[in-house]
Amino acid sequence: MKAAVFQGTGSIGLKERDLPDTRPGWVRLAVTAGGICGSDLHLFHGKLLPNKGIQPGHEVTGIVDAVGDNCTITTGTRVALEPIVGCHHCHFCHTGSANLCPETQLFGFALPGGLAEFVSVPEDALHRLPDNLSSKAAALCEPVAVCVRGMRIGAIAPGHRVAILGAGSIGLLSILTAKAAGAAEVLVTARYPHQRELARALGADRIFDSAEKLLAEVGDQHVDVVLETVGGSASTISEAVQIARTGGRLVMLGVFDSDPTLPGFMFFQKELTLAASNCYGRENVSAGDFALGTSIVCDQASLLEELVTHSFSLDEVAKAFATADDKSTRSIKVQIVNG
Repeated sequence: MKAAVFQGTGSIGLKERDLPDTRPGWVRLAVTAGGICGSDLHLFHGKLLPNKGIQPGHEVTGIVDAVGDNCTITTGTRVALEPIVGCHHCHFCHTGSANLCPETQLFGFALPGGLAEFVSVPEDALHRLPDNLSSKAAALCEPVAVCVRGMRIGAIAPGHRVAILGAGSIGLLSILTAKAAGAAEVLVTARYPHQRELARALGADRIFDSAEKLLAEVGDQHVDVVLETVGGSASTISEAVQIARTGGRLVMLGVFDSDPTLPGFMFFQKELTLAASNCYGRENVSAGDFALGTSIVCDQASLLEELVTHSFSLDEVAKAFATADDKSTRSIKVQIVNG
């Protein structure tokens, strides 16, 4: 089969790999679509770890092609992949927090990912999808689940005013999840016109070119929860501290590749709470983050599809990464589509 594989910093191409086997409790998916995430771009540039030989892709949807022993799911079932595999034995795994397991593995990083024709995955990592859901929308279940967890970590509740720093796919999807949690007002910073258009379509109440403009207009005692979605080497943690009201909460959704600056005295003076949100979990809730994210995707599919600005075949994976990496292309979510 064909699979996308990193060939070193800033390089990705196709490689022929053996068709993955099924083993007890695992199934083989025929991948129909996979998204390129900001963390994939960090990996592409070698900022997270050496990338050579890694098969990326953790925003995956597909059709069950073959099943191993002890599986109950049937071939032909459409699914989205929750791409975390824990050890199944530690305290975190037993309490539904496989994302915090010290031995956790993520498809597209430690495990072969879904930017390929086929991928082998555990049955218990699959979420069934209705037949009428497009593959374009289905591949957004994973990033929506990330935003659901951010909503929960931030304890966003009815009446809250929420500021979202950044309008990439996670920032834009966080508008939906904040509104779903009952936020009374959602403020968004968006650098580019096409991001501002989508933010408005997804329900943002006010949109600003920068955090500085947001702060100048609303002040520093208006926002209950600030969601940071940029990461990288951005100064967004410092901006979040300035924007949040006294006693407010900050949630770090972005993946940083350097140590962000935090204005310590202001953080202390406002008595703020800063929490990181790492992927998604299933702990102590009636529905896990990914399950709730999947239901939001099913309910909002036509709206969410607008975020998929570019689609490429697997043969065009290098072009797809170049497009996702270049904001002058007006890209938001770039996907690889098979078939």
